[in-house]
Amino acid sequence: MTSVYDVPAKPLIKNLAKKLQENDHIKTPDWASYVKTGPHRERPPVNSDWWYIRVAALLRKIYMNSPVGVTHLRSMYGGKADKGSKPNKALMGSGAIIRRSLQQLEKAGLIETEKGKGRVITSKGRSLLDHSAHEVLQELASENPELGKY
Repeated sequence: MTSVYDVPAKPLIKNLAKKLQENDHIKTPDWASYVKTGPHRERPPVNSDWWYIRVAALLRKIYMNSPVGVTHLRSMYGGKADKGSKPNKALMGSGAIIRRSLQQLEKAGLIETEKGKGRVITSKGRSLLDHSAHEVLQELASENPELGKY
């Protein structure tokens, strides 16, 4: 069976974001159109469905790195702040975006909290990611017949 490790991240996240838009538990909050994704950014995201892309990316990260906590995810989505003539400083990403996304994923039953360790993926979440990876691999194989051999 195809897993997340067998396909590139970008098409997998795009496919997964489309599936998450159909889920009733995953919704873009009202404040999402006004916020930056971290203090290292100057402007909010311009993509209208950035929330679903971020939630899909978080689900993939949890699949690959579980158990994982909010602080670790914040450091993954952080970046360098431009301080002008001073040296750049590494900053963490927005915790509110990550926490709300994780709460929505828990409500949907795709992840769960492991006491004292962090978030882990459930069998339902693993199944969703594996099916998405398989669809992406089939799509890539149809575009490039060389990939169909594997």
